[in-house]
Amino acid sequence: MELVKWKYSNPYVDRANEPTRLFVFGPHTIVVRQEPDHTIDLTQNTGFLVWDGAYLLSTFIFNHIDLHNKSCIELGAGSALVSITASLKQPLRAVATDMLEYQTFARRNISDNKAKVAVCELLWEDSKQCGLLGCFDVVLGSEILYLSSQHDNLLGTLHRLMHQTSVAYFLYKNRGLGEHLFIEKATSQGFVIKEMPQSLILPEFHSQQYHLLSIKKKIK
Repeated sequence: MELVKWKYSNPYVDRANEPTRLFVFGPHTIVVRQEPDHTIDLTQNTGFLVWDGAYLLSTFIFNHIDLHNKSCIELGAGSALVSITASLKQPLRAVATDMLEYQTFARRNISDNKAKVAVCELLWEDSKQCGLLGCFDVVLGSEILYLSSQHDNLLGTLHRLMHQTSVAYFLYKNRGLGEHLFIEKATSQGFVIKEMPQSLILPEFHSQQYHLLSIKKKIK
């Protein structure tokens, strides 16, 4: 019998209402819990659902990013799928951050997958929290640009978490909510933004306006 390659999309499955989700990265299988009983939309409880963008960023990390002996941090981790995937690449340090309400949820998923990832609260407007964490080589974020009101706080967080040679990878879907304003504001604040080729995003998502950014500090 011929083996069928694992594929993400399945029109017969309502992924948003599944209590657990299964993801395959090479020889690794990650099982992530969701809490679909919450009312989930772009304004509330977003961390209790695995968004497609988290899977796309995880795939990019697994296939293209070298994290060996590097430190990495995820912003807006929610279910922590991205952080768990990053831990497969043998980083020196991996940290998943989000609001306090998602901490137990993230820790459960990390523990279930026996991943070496620390979890801590990080509010982007809290400069003290960022200072306690220190700087990281790689910063990761999926689907965190849709609230343009938070762009200033997010950029402040990047300034504090990134050293001169750090790189951030952000993946977002263009929902027409001002996501592009982040790029304009980041550029004006001394960051160098590069949109990565669409070939680095899974082909089955090319029609859905997903974008992958690399972000670096401008060399002084």
